Amino acid sequence: MRPLYRFVILMAAALLMTSPGLRAQDEPETPLTLGAFNTQGSVSAGYRLTDIKGYQPQYLQLFDLQKGFRLQDFSMFGESPEGANPFADTFSLQTSGLGGDPFPTAQLTVAKNKVYDFRANWRQSYYYWNQNDNVVLPITAKASGLTTGLTNNHDWATVRKFGSADLTLHATNNLRFNFEYYRTSDNGTLFTTRSIDFLGSPGYWGGFARGNAFSLFAPLADETNRFTGGADYTWHSWNFHYNLGYQTFTENILLNNLNPAEIGLNVGTKATASEPLNNFSQSQFRRLTTPISEFSYVGKPKSKLEWRGGYIYYRYRGPATLDQSINGTAPGSAAGTFVPYAVSESGRVTVTEPDHILSQGFTYKAKDWWDINLDYRYSRFTSDAVGNFQSLFNSTTPTTRQTDNAWRDGLSDLDFSMTFTPTSKLVIRPGVHLLKADVEDLAGGVANPALTLRTKTVKPEISFGYEPSKYFSVRGDFHSYTSGASYTAITPHTQVGTHLVVRVKPTDKVSLENEMNIVNNKLIDTQFQNNIRSNATTLSYSFSEQFSIFGGFSYDSFFAEGNILYVRGTPPLANFLRDQEVNRVWQGGVEAKPVKHFGLRLTGNFDRSTGLGQISGEPPAYGPLTWPLVTGTVYYDFPKAGRLSIDLQRTYYIEQILTVNNFSANMLTIRWTRNF
Repeated sequence: MRPLYRFVILMAAALLMTSPGLRAQDEPETPLTLGAFNTQGSVSAGYRLTDIKGYQPQYLQLFDLQKGFRLQDFSMFGESPEGANPFADTFSLQTSGLGGDPFPTAQLTVAKNKVYDFRANWRQSYYYWNQNDNVVLPITAKASGLTTGLTNNHDWATVRKFGSADLTLHATNNLRFNFEYYRTSDNGTLFTTRSIDFLGSPGYWGGFARGNAFSLFAPLADETNRFTGGADYTWHSWNFHYNLGYQTFTENILLNNLNPAEIGLNVGTKATASEPLNNFSQSQFRRLTTPISEFSYVGKPKSKLEWRGGYIYYRYRGPATLDQSINGTAPGSAAGTFVPYAVSESGRVTVTEPDHILSQGFTYKAKDWWDINLDYRYSRFTSDAVGNFQSLFNSTTPTTRQTDNAWRDGLSDLDFSMTFTPTSKLVIRPGVHLLKADVEDLAGGVANPALTLRTKTVKPEISFGYEPSKYFSVRGDFHSYTSGASYTAITPHTQVGTHLVVRVKPTDKVSLENEMNIVNNKLIDTQFQNNIRSNATTLSYSFSEQFSIFGGFSYDSFFAEGNILYVRGTPPLANFLRDQEVNRVWQGGVEAKPVKHFGLRLTGNFDRSTGLGQISGEPPAYGPLTWPLVTGTVYYDFPKAGRLSIDLQRTYYIEQILTVNNFSANMLTIRWTRNF
């Protein structure tokens, strides 16, 4: 990578030497006219070079910035004089990251004043996760003679695409018609784990299912399409909105074993070598469709009273199917024996999920300095699944089951608050949040007491903001959370939290900001507790328009501990989990313009994380890590021609326990920006 460093230094020196001669070429640019539109914009394109050493999948997970040509930014805005164009008055087009970067976007808008507005958006997100699974961890029992360690074996490389098109037609000044199409899709490859279990499995199978998970290949494909049309109407101080439409969701997942005679992940047990998985084949399919009805309004029946509300209705319905075939070797009914097995299983289900969401809210202005707010929201979610499942174990033991399961979830949410502004510099907002959740599980119309629960929660809080002058401000909140019952093993009974932000600006050139966050959670039933502490300080100093610096430090700690309960398998079925992390981040930067057309920026941060996550009786699977990143940019503005920029980034990543994930990387980007 050394030639890249030399190239950057030589380029910077050349620009410094040539800047005085080029300064005299600075002249105003001629406006661009396209048709009847006065148009302006900019384009930035470049080429990135990368040099990666070590475990490249970890680099892709954190950066995913690969080499090649990129259209990094493009923007264009046009405006037509009134009456000059019969089709449009304005348009704009903006794109970023095209050519292979992980988060490309594009937006297009076209409008005709009081006639229509059209907006189209597209974005794409790449997600990558691939920890090195081929490693011996401290958790591995070396005495077993097996050489492969145990990690989570959950990897993915997926891309999610979002697209939408919205058209608003202005029928009158008070009436507008809206049409929208929205689509999202998720595709890619996944690697996951699965224990072998099935409907009607014998009692002795529990220990094998609990102690053995196998790696599987699971390509994913799903998509959602939404079509809606509606209207907005304004009448005096009232605004009404209604949307009617249709939505579909389709998902396909296939699961297969990676290799014939695949060995389970629990290599710390010698019996694993005698329990190979010869074949795992499973397909899952879902398709749900629903009508859409969305209504909302806001208005003022009196000058001091605002009334708002809405009603949303969905009714998802569709089939879900499951087919799988599995064979291999597993422990037999007699201790110490291993026998071949073959399992086939299938399921056919029809799901119906009607959803109702009703909301009402009021704001009353009792005084110029006193507002009273009351909002209520009731959500009713229902899921009815009717289906048939069947399995066949070793061609001799068939099991069938007809299901008629229903879930009823009702959530009442009441939010009451008051806003006091005794002066223009002080805002105080006390309030209380009340929730009541009713979860009911029904099988054949009969309630299941183990899964049916009513939970009542109260959340008082007070927030404030105080800005006595432009040189000082403070804002924050204090809140607590108390729940009468816990539905899951990590749902806290109580939570107490504080959030504060203080900003000091003694001069126009100096700014200091500090942010603090404290959260304490407890769940007495399972001895679970979770504590979070964080604090971040940032200082910036602008000496002049030509030179400025900033620096900062953030600290956060996370602590959690509690009991783990296993449903089935060989005793003991309880264990204790402890997870603790301390993260520190140092950051700083400088920006300078020593001469008129030349500038440079240097920024960097150093991340250090310490702590361990472990289950009692087992060594930790992860621990401390170090991750610095430095970015340097030099640029020169060539009059009329544009800006030439050179970005150089240097980073490395070091884990203390899983050293196989470590990497170092250098990224050099040469880009040209042109305004028009």
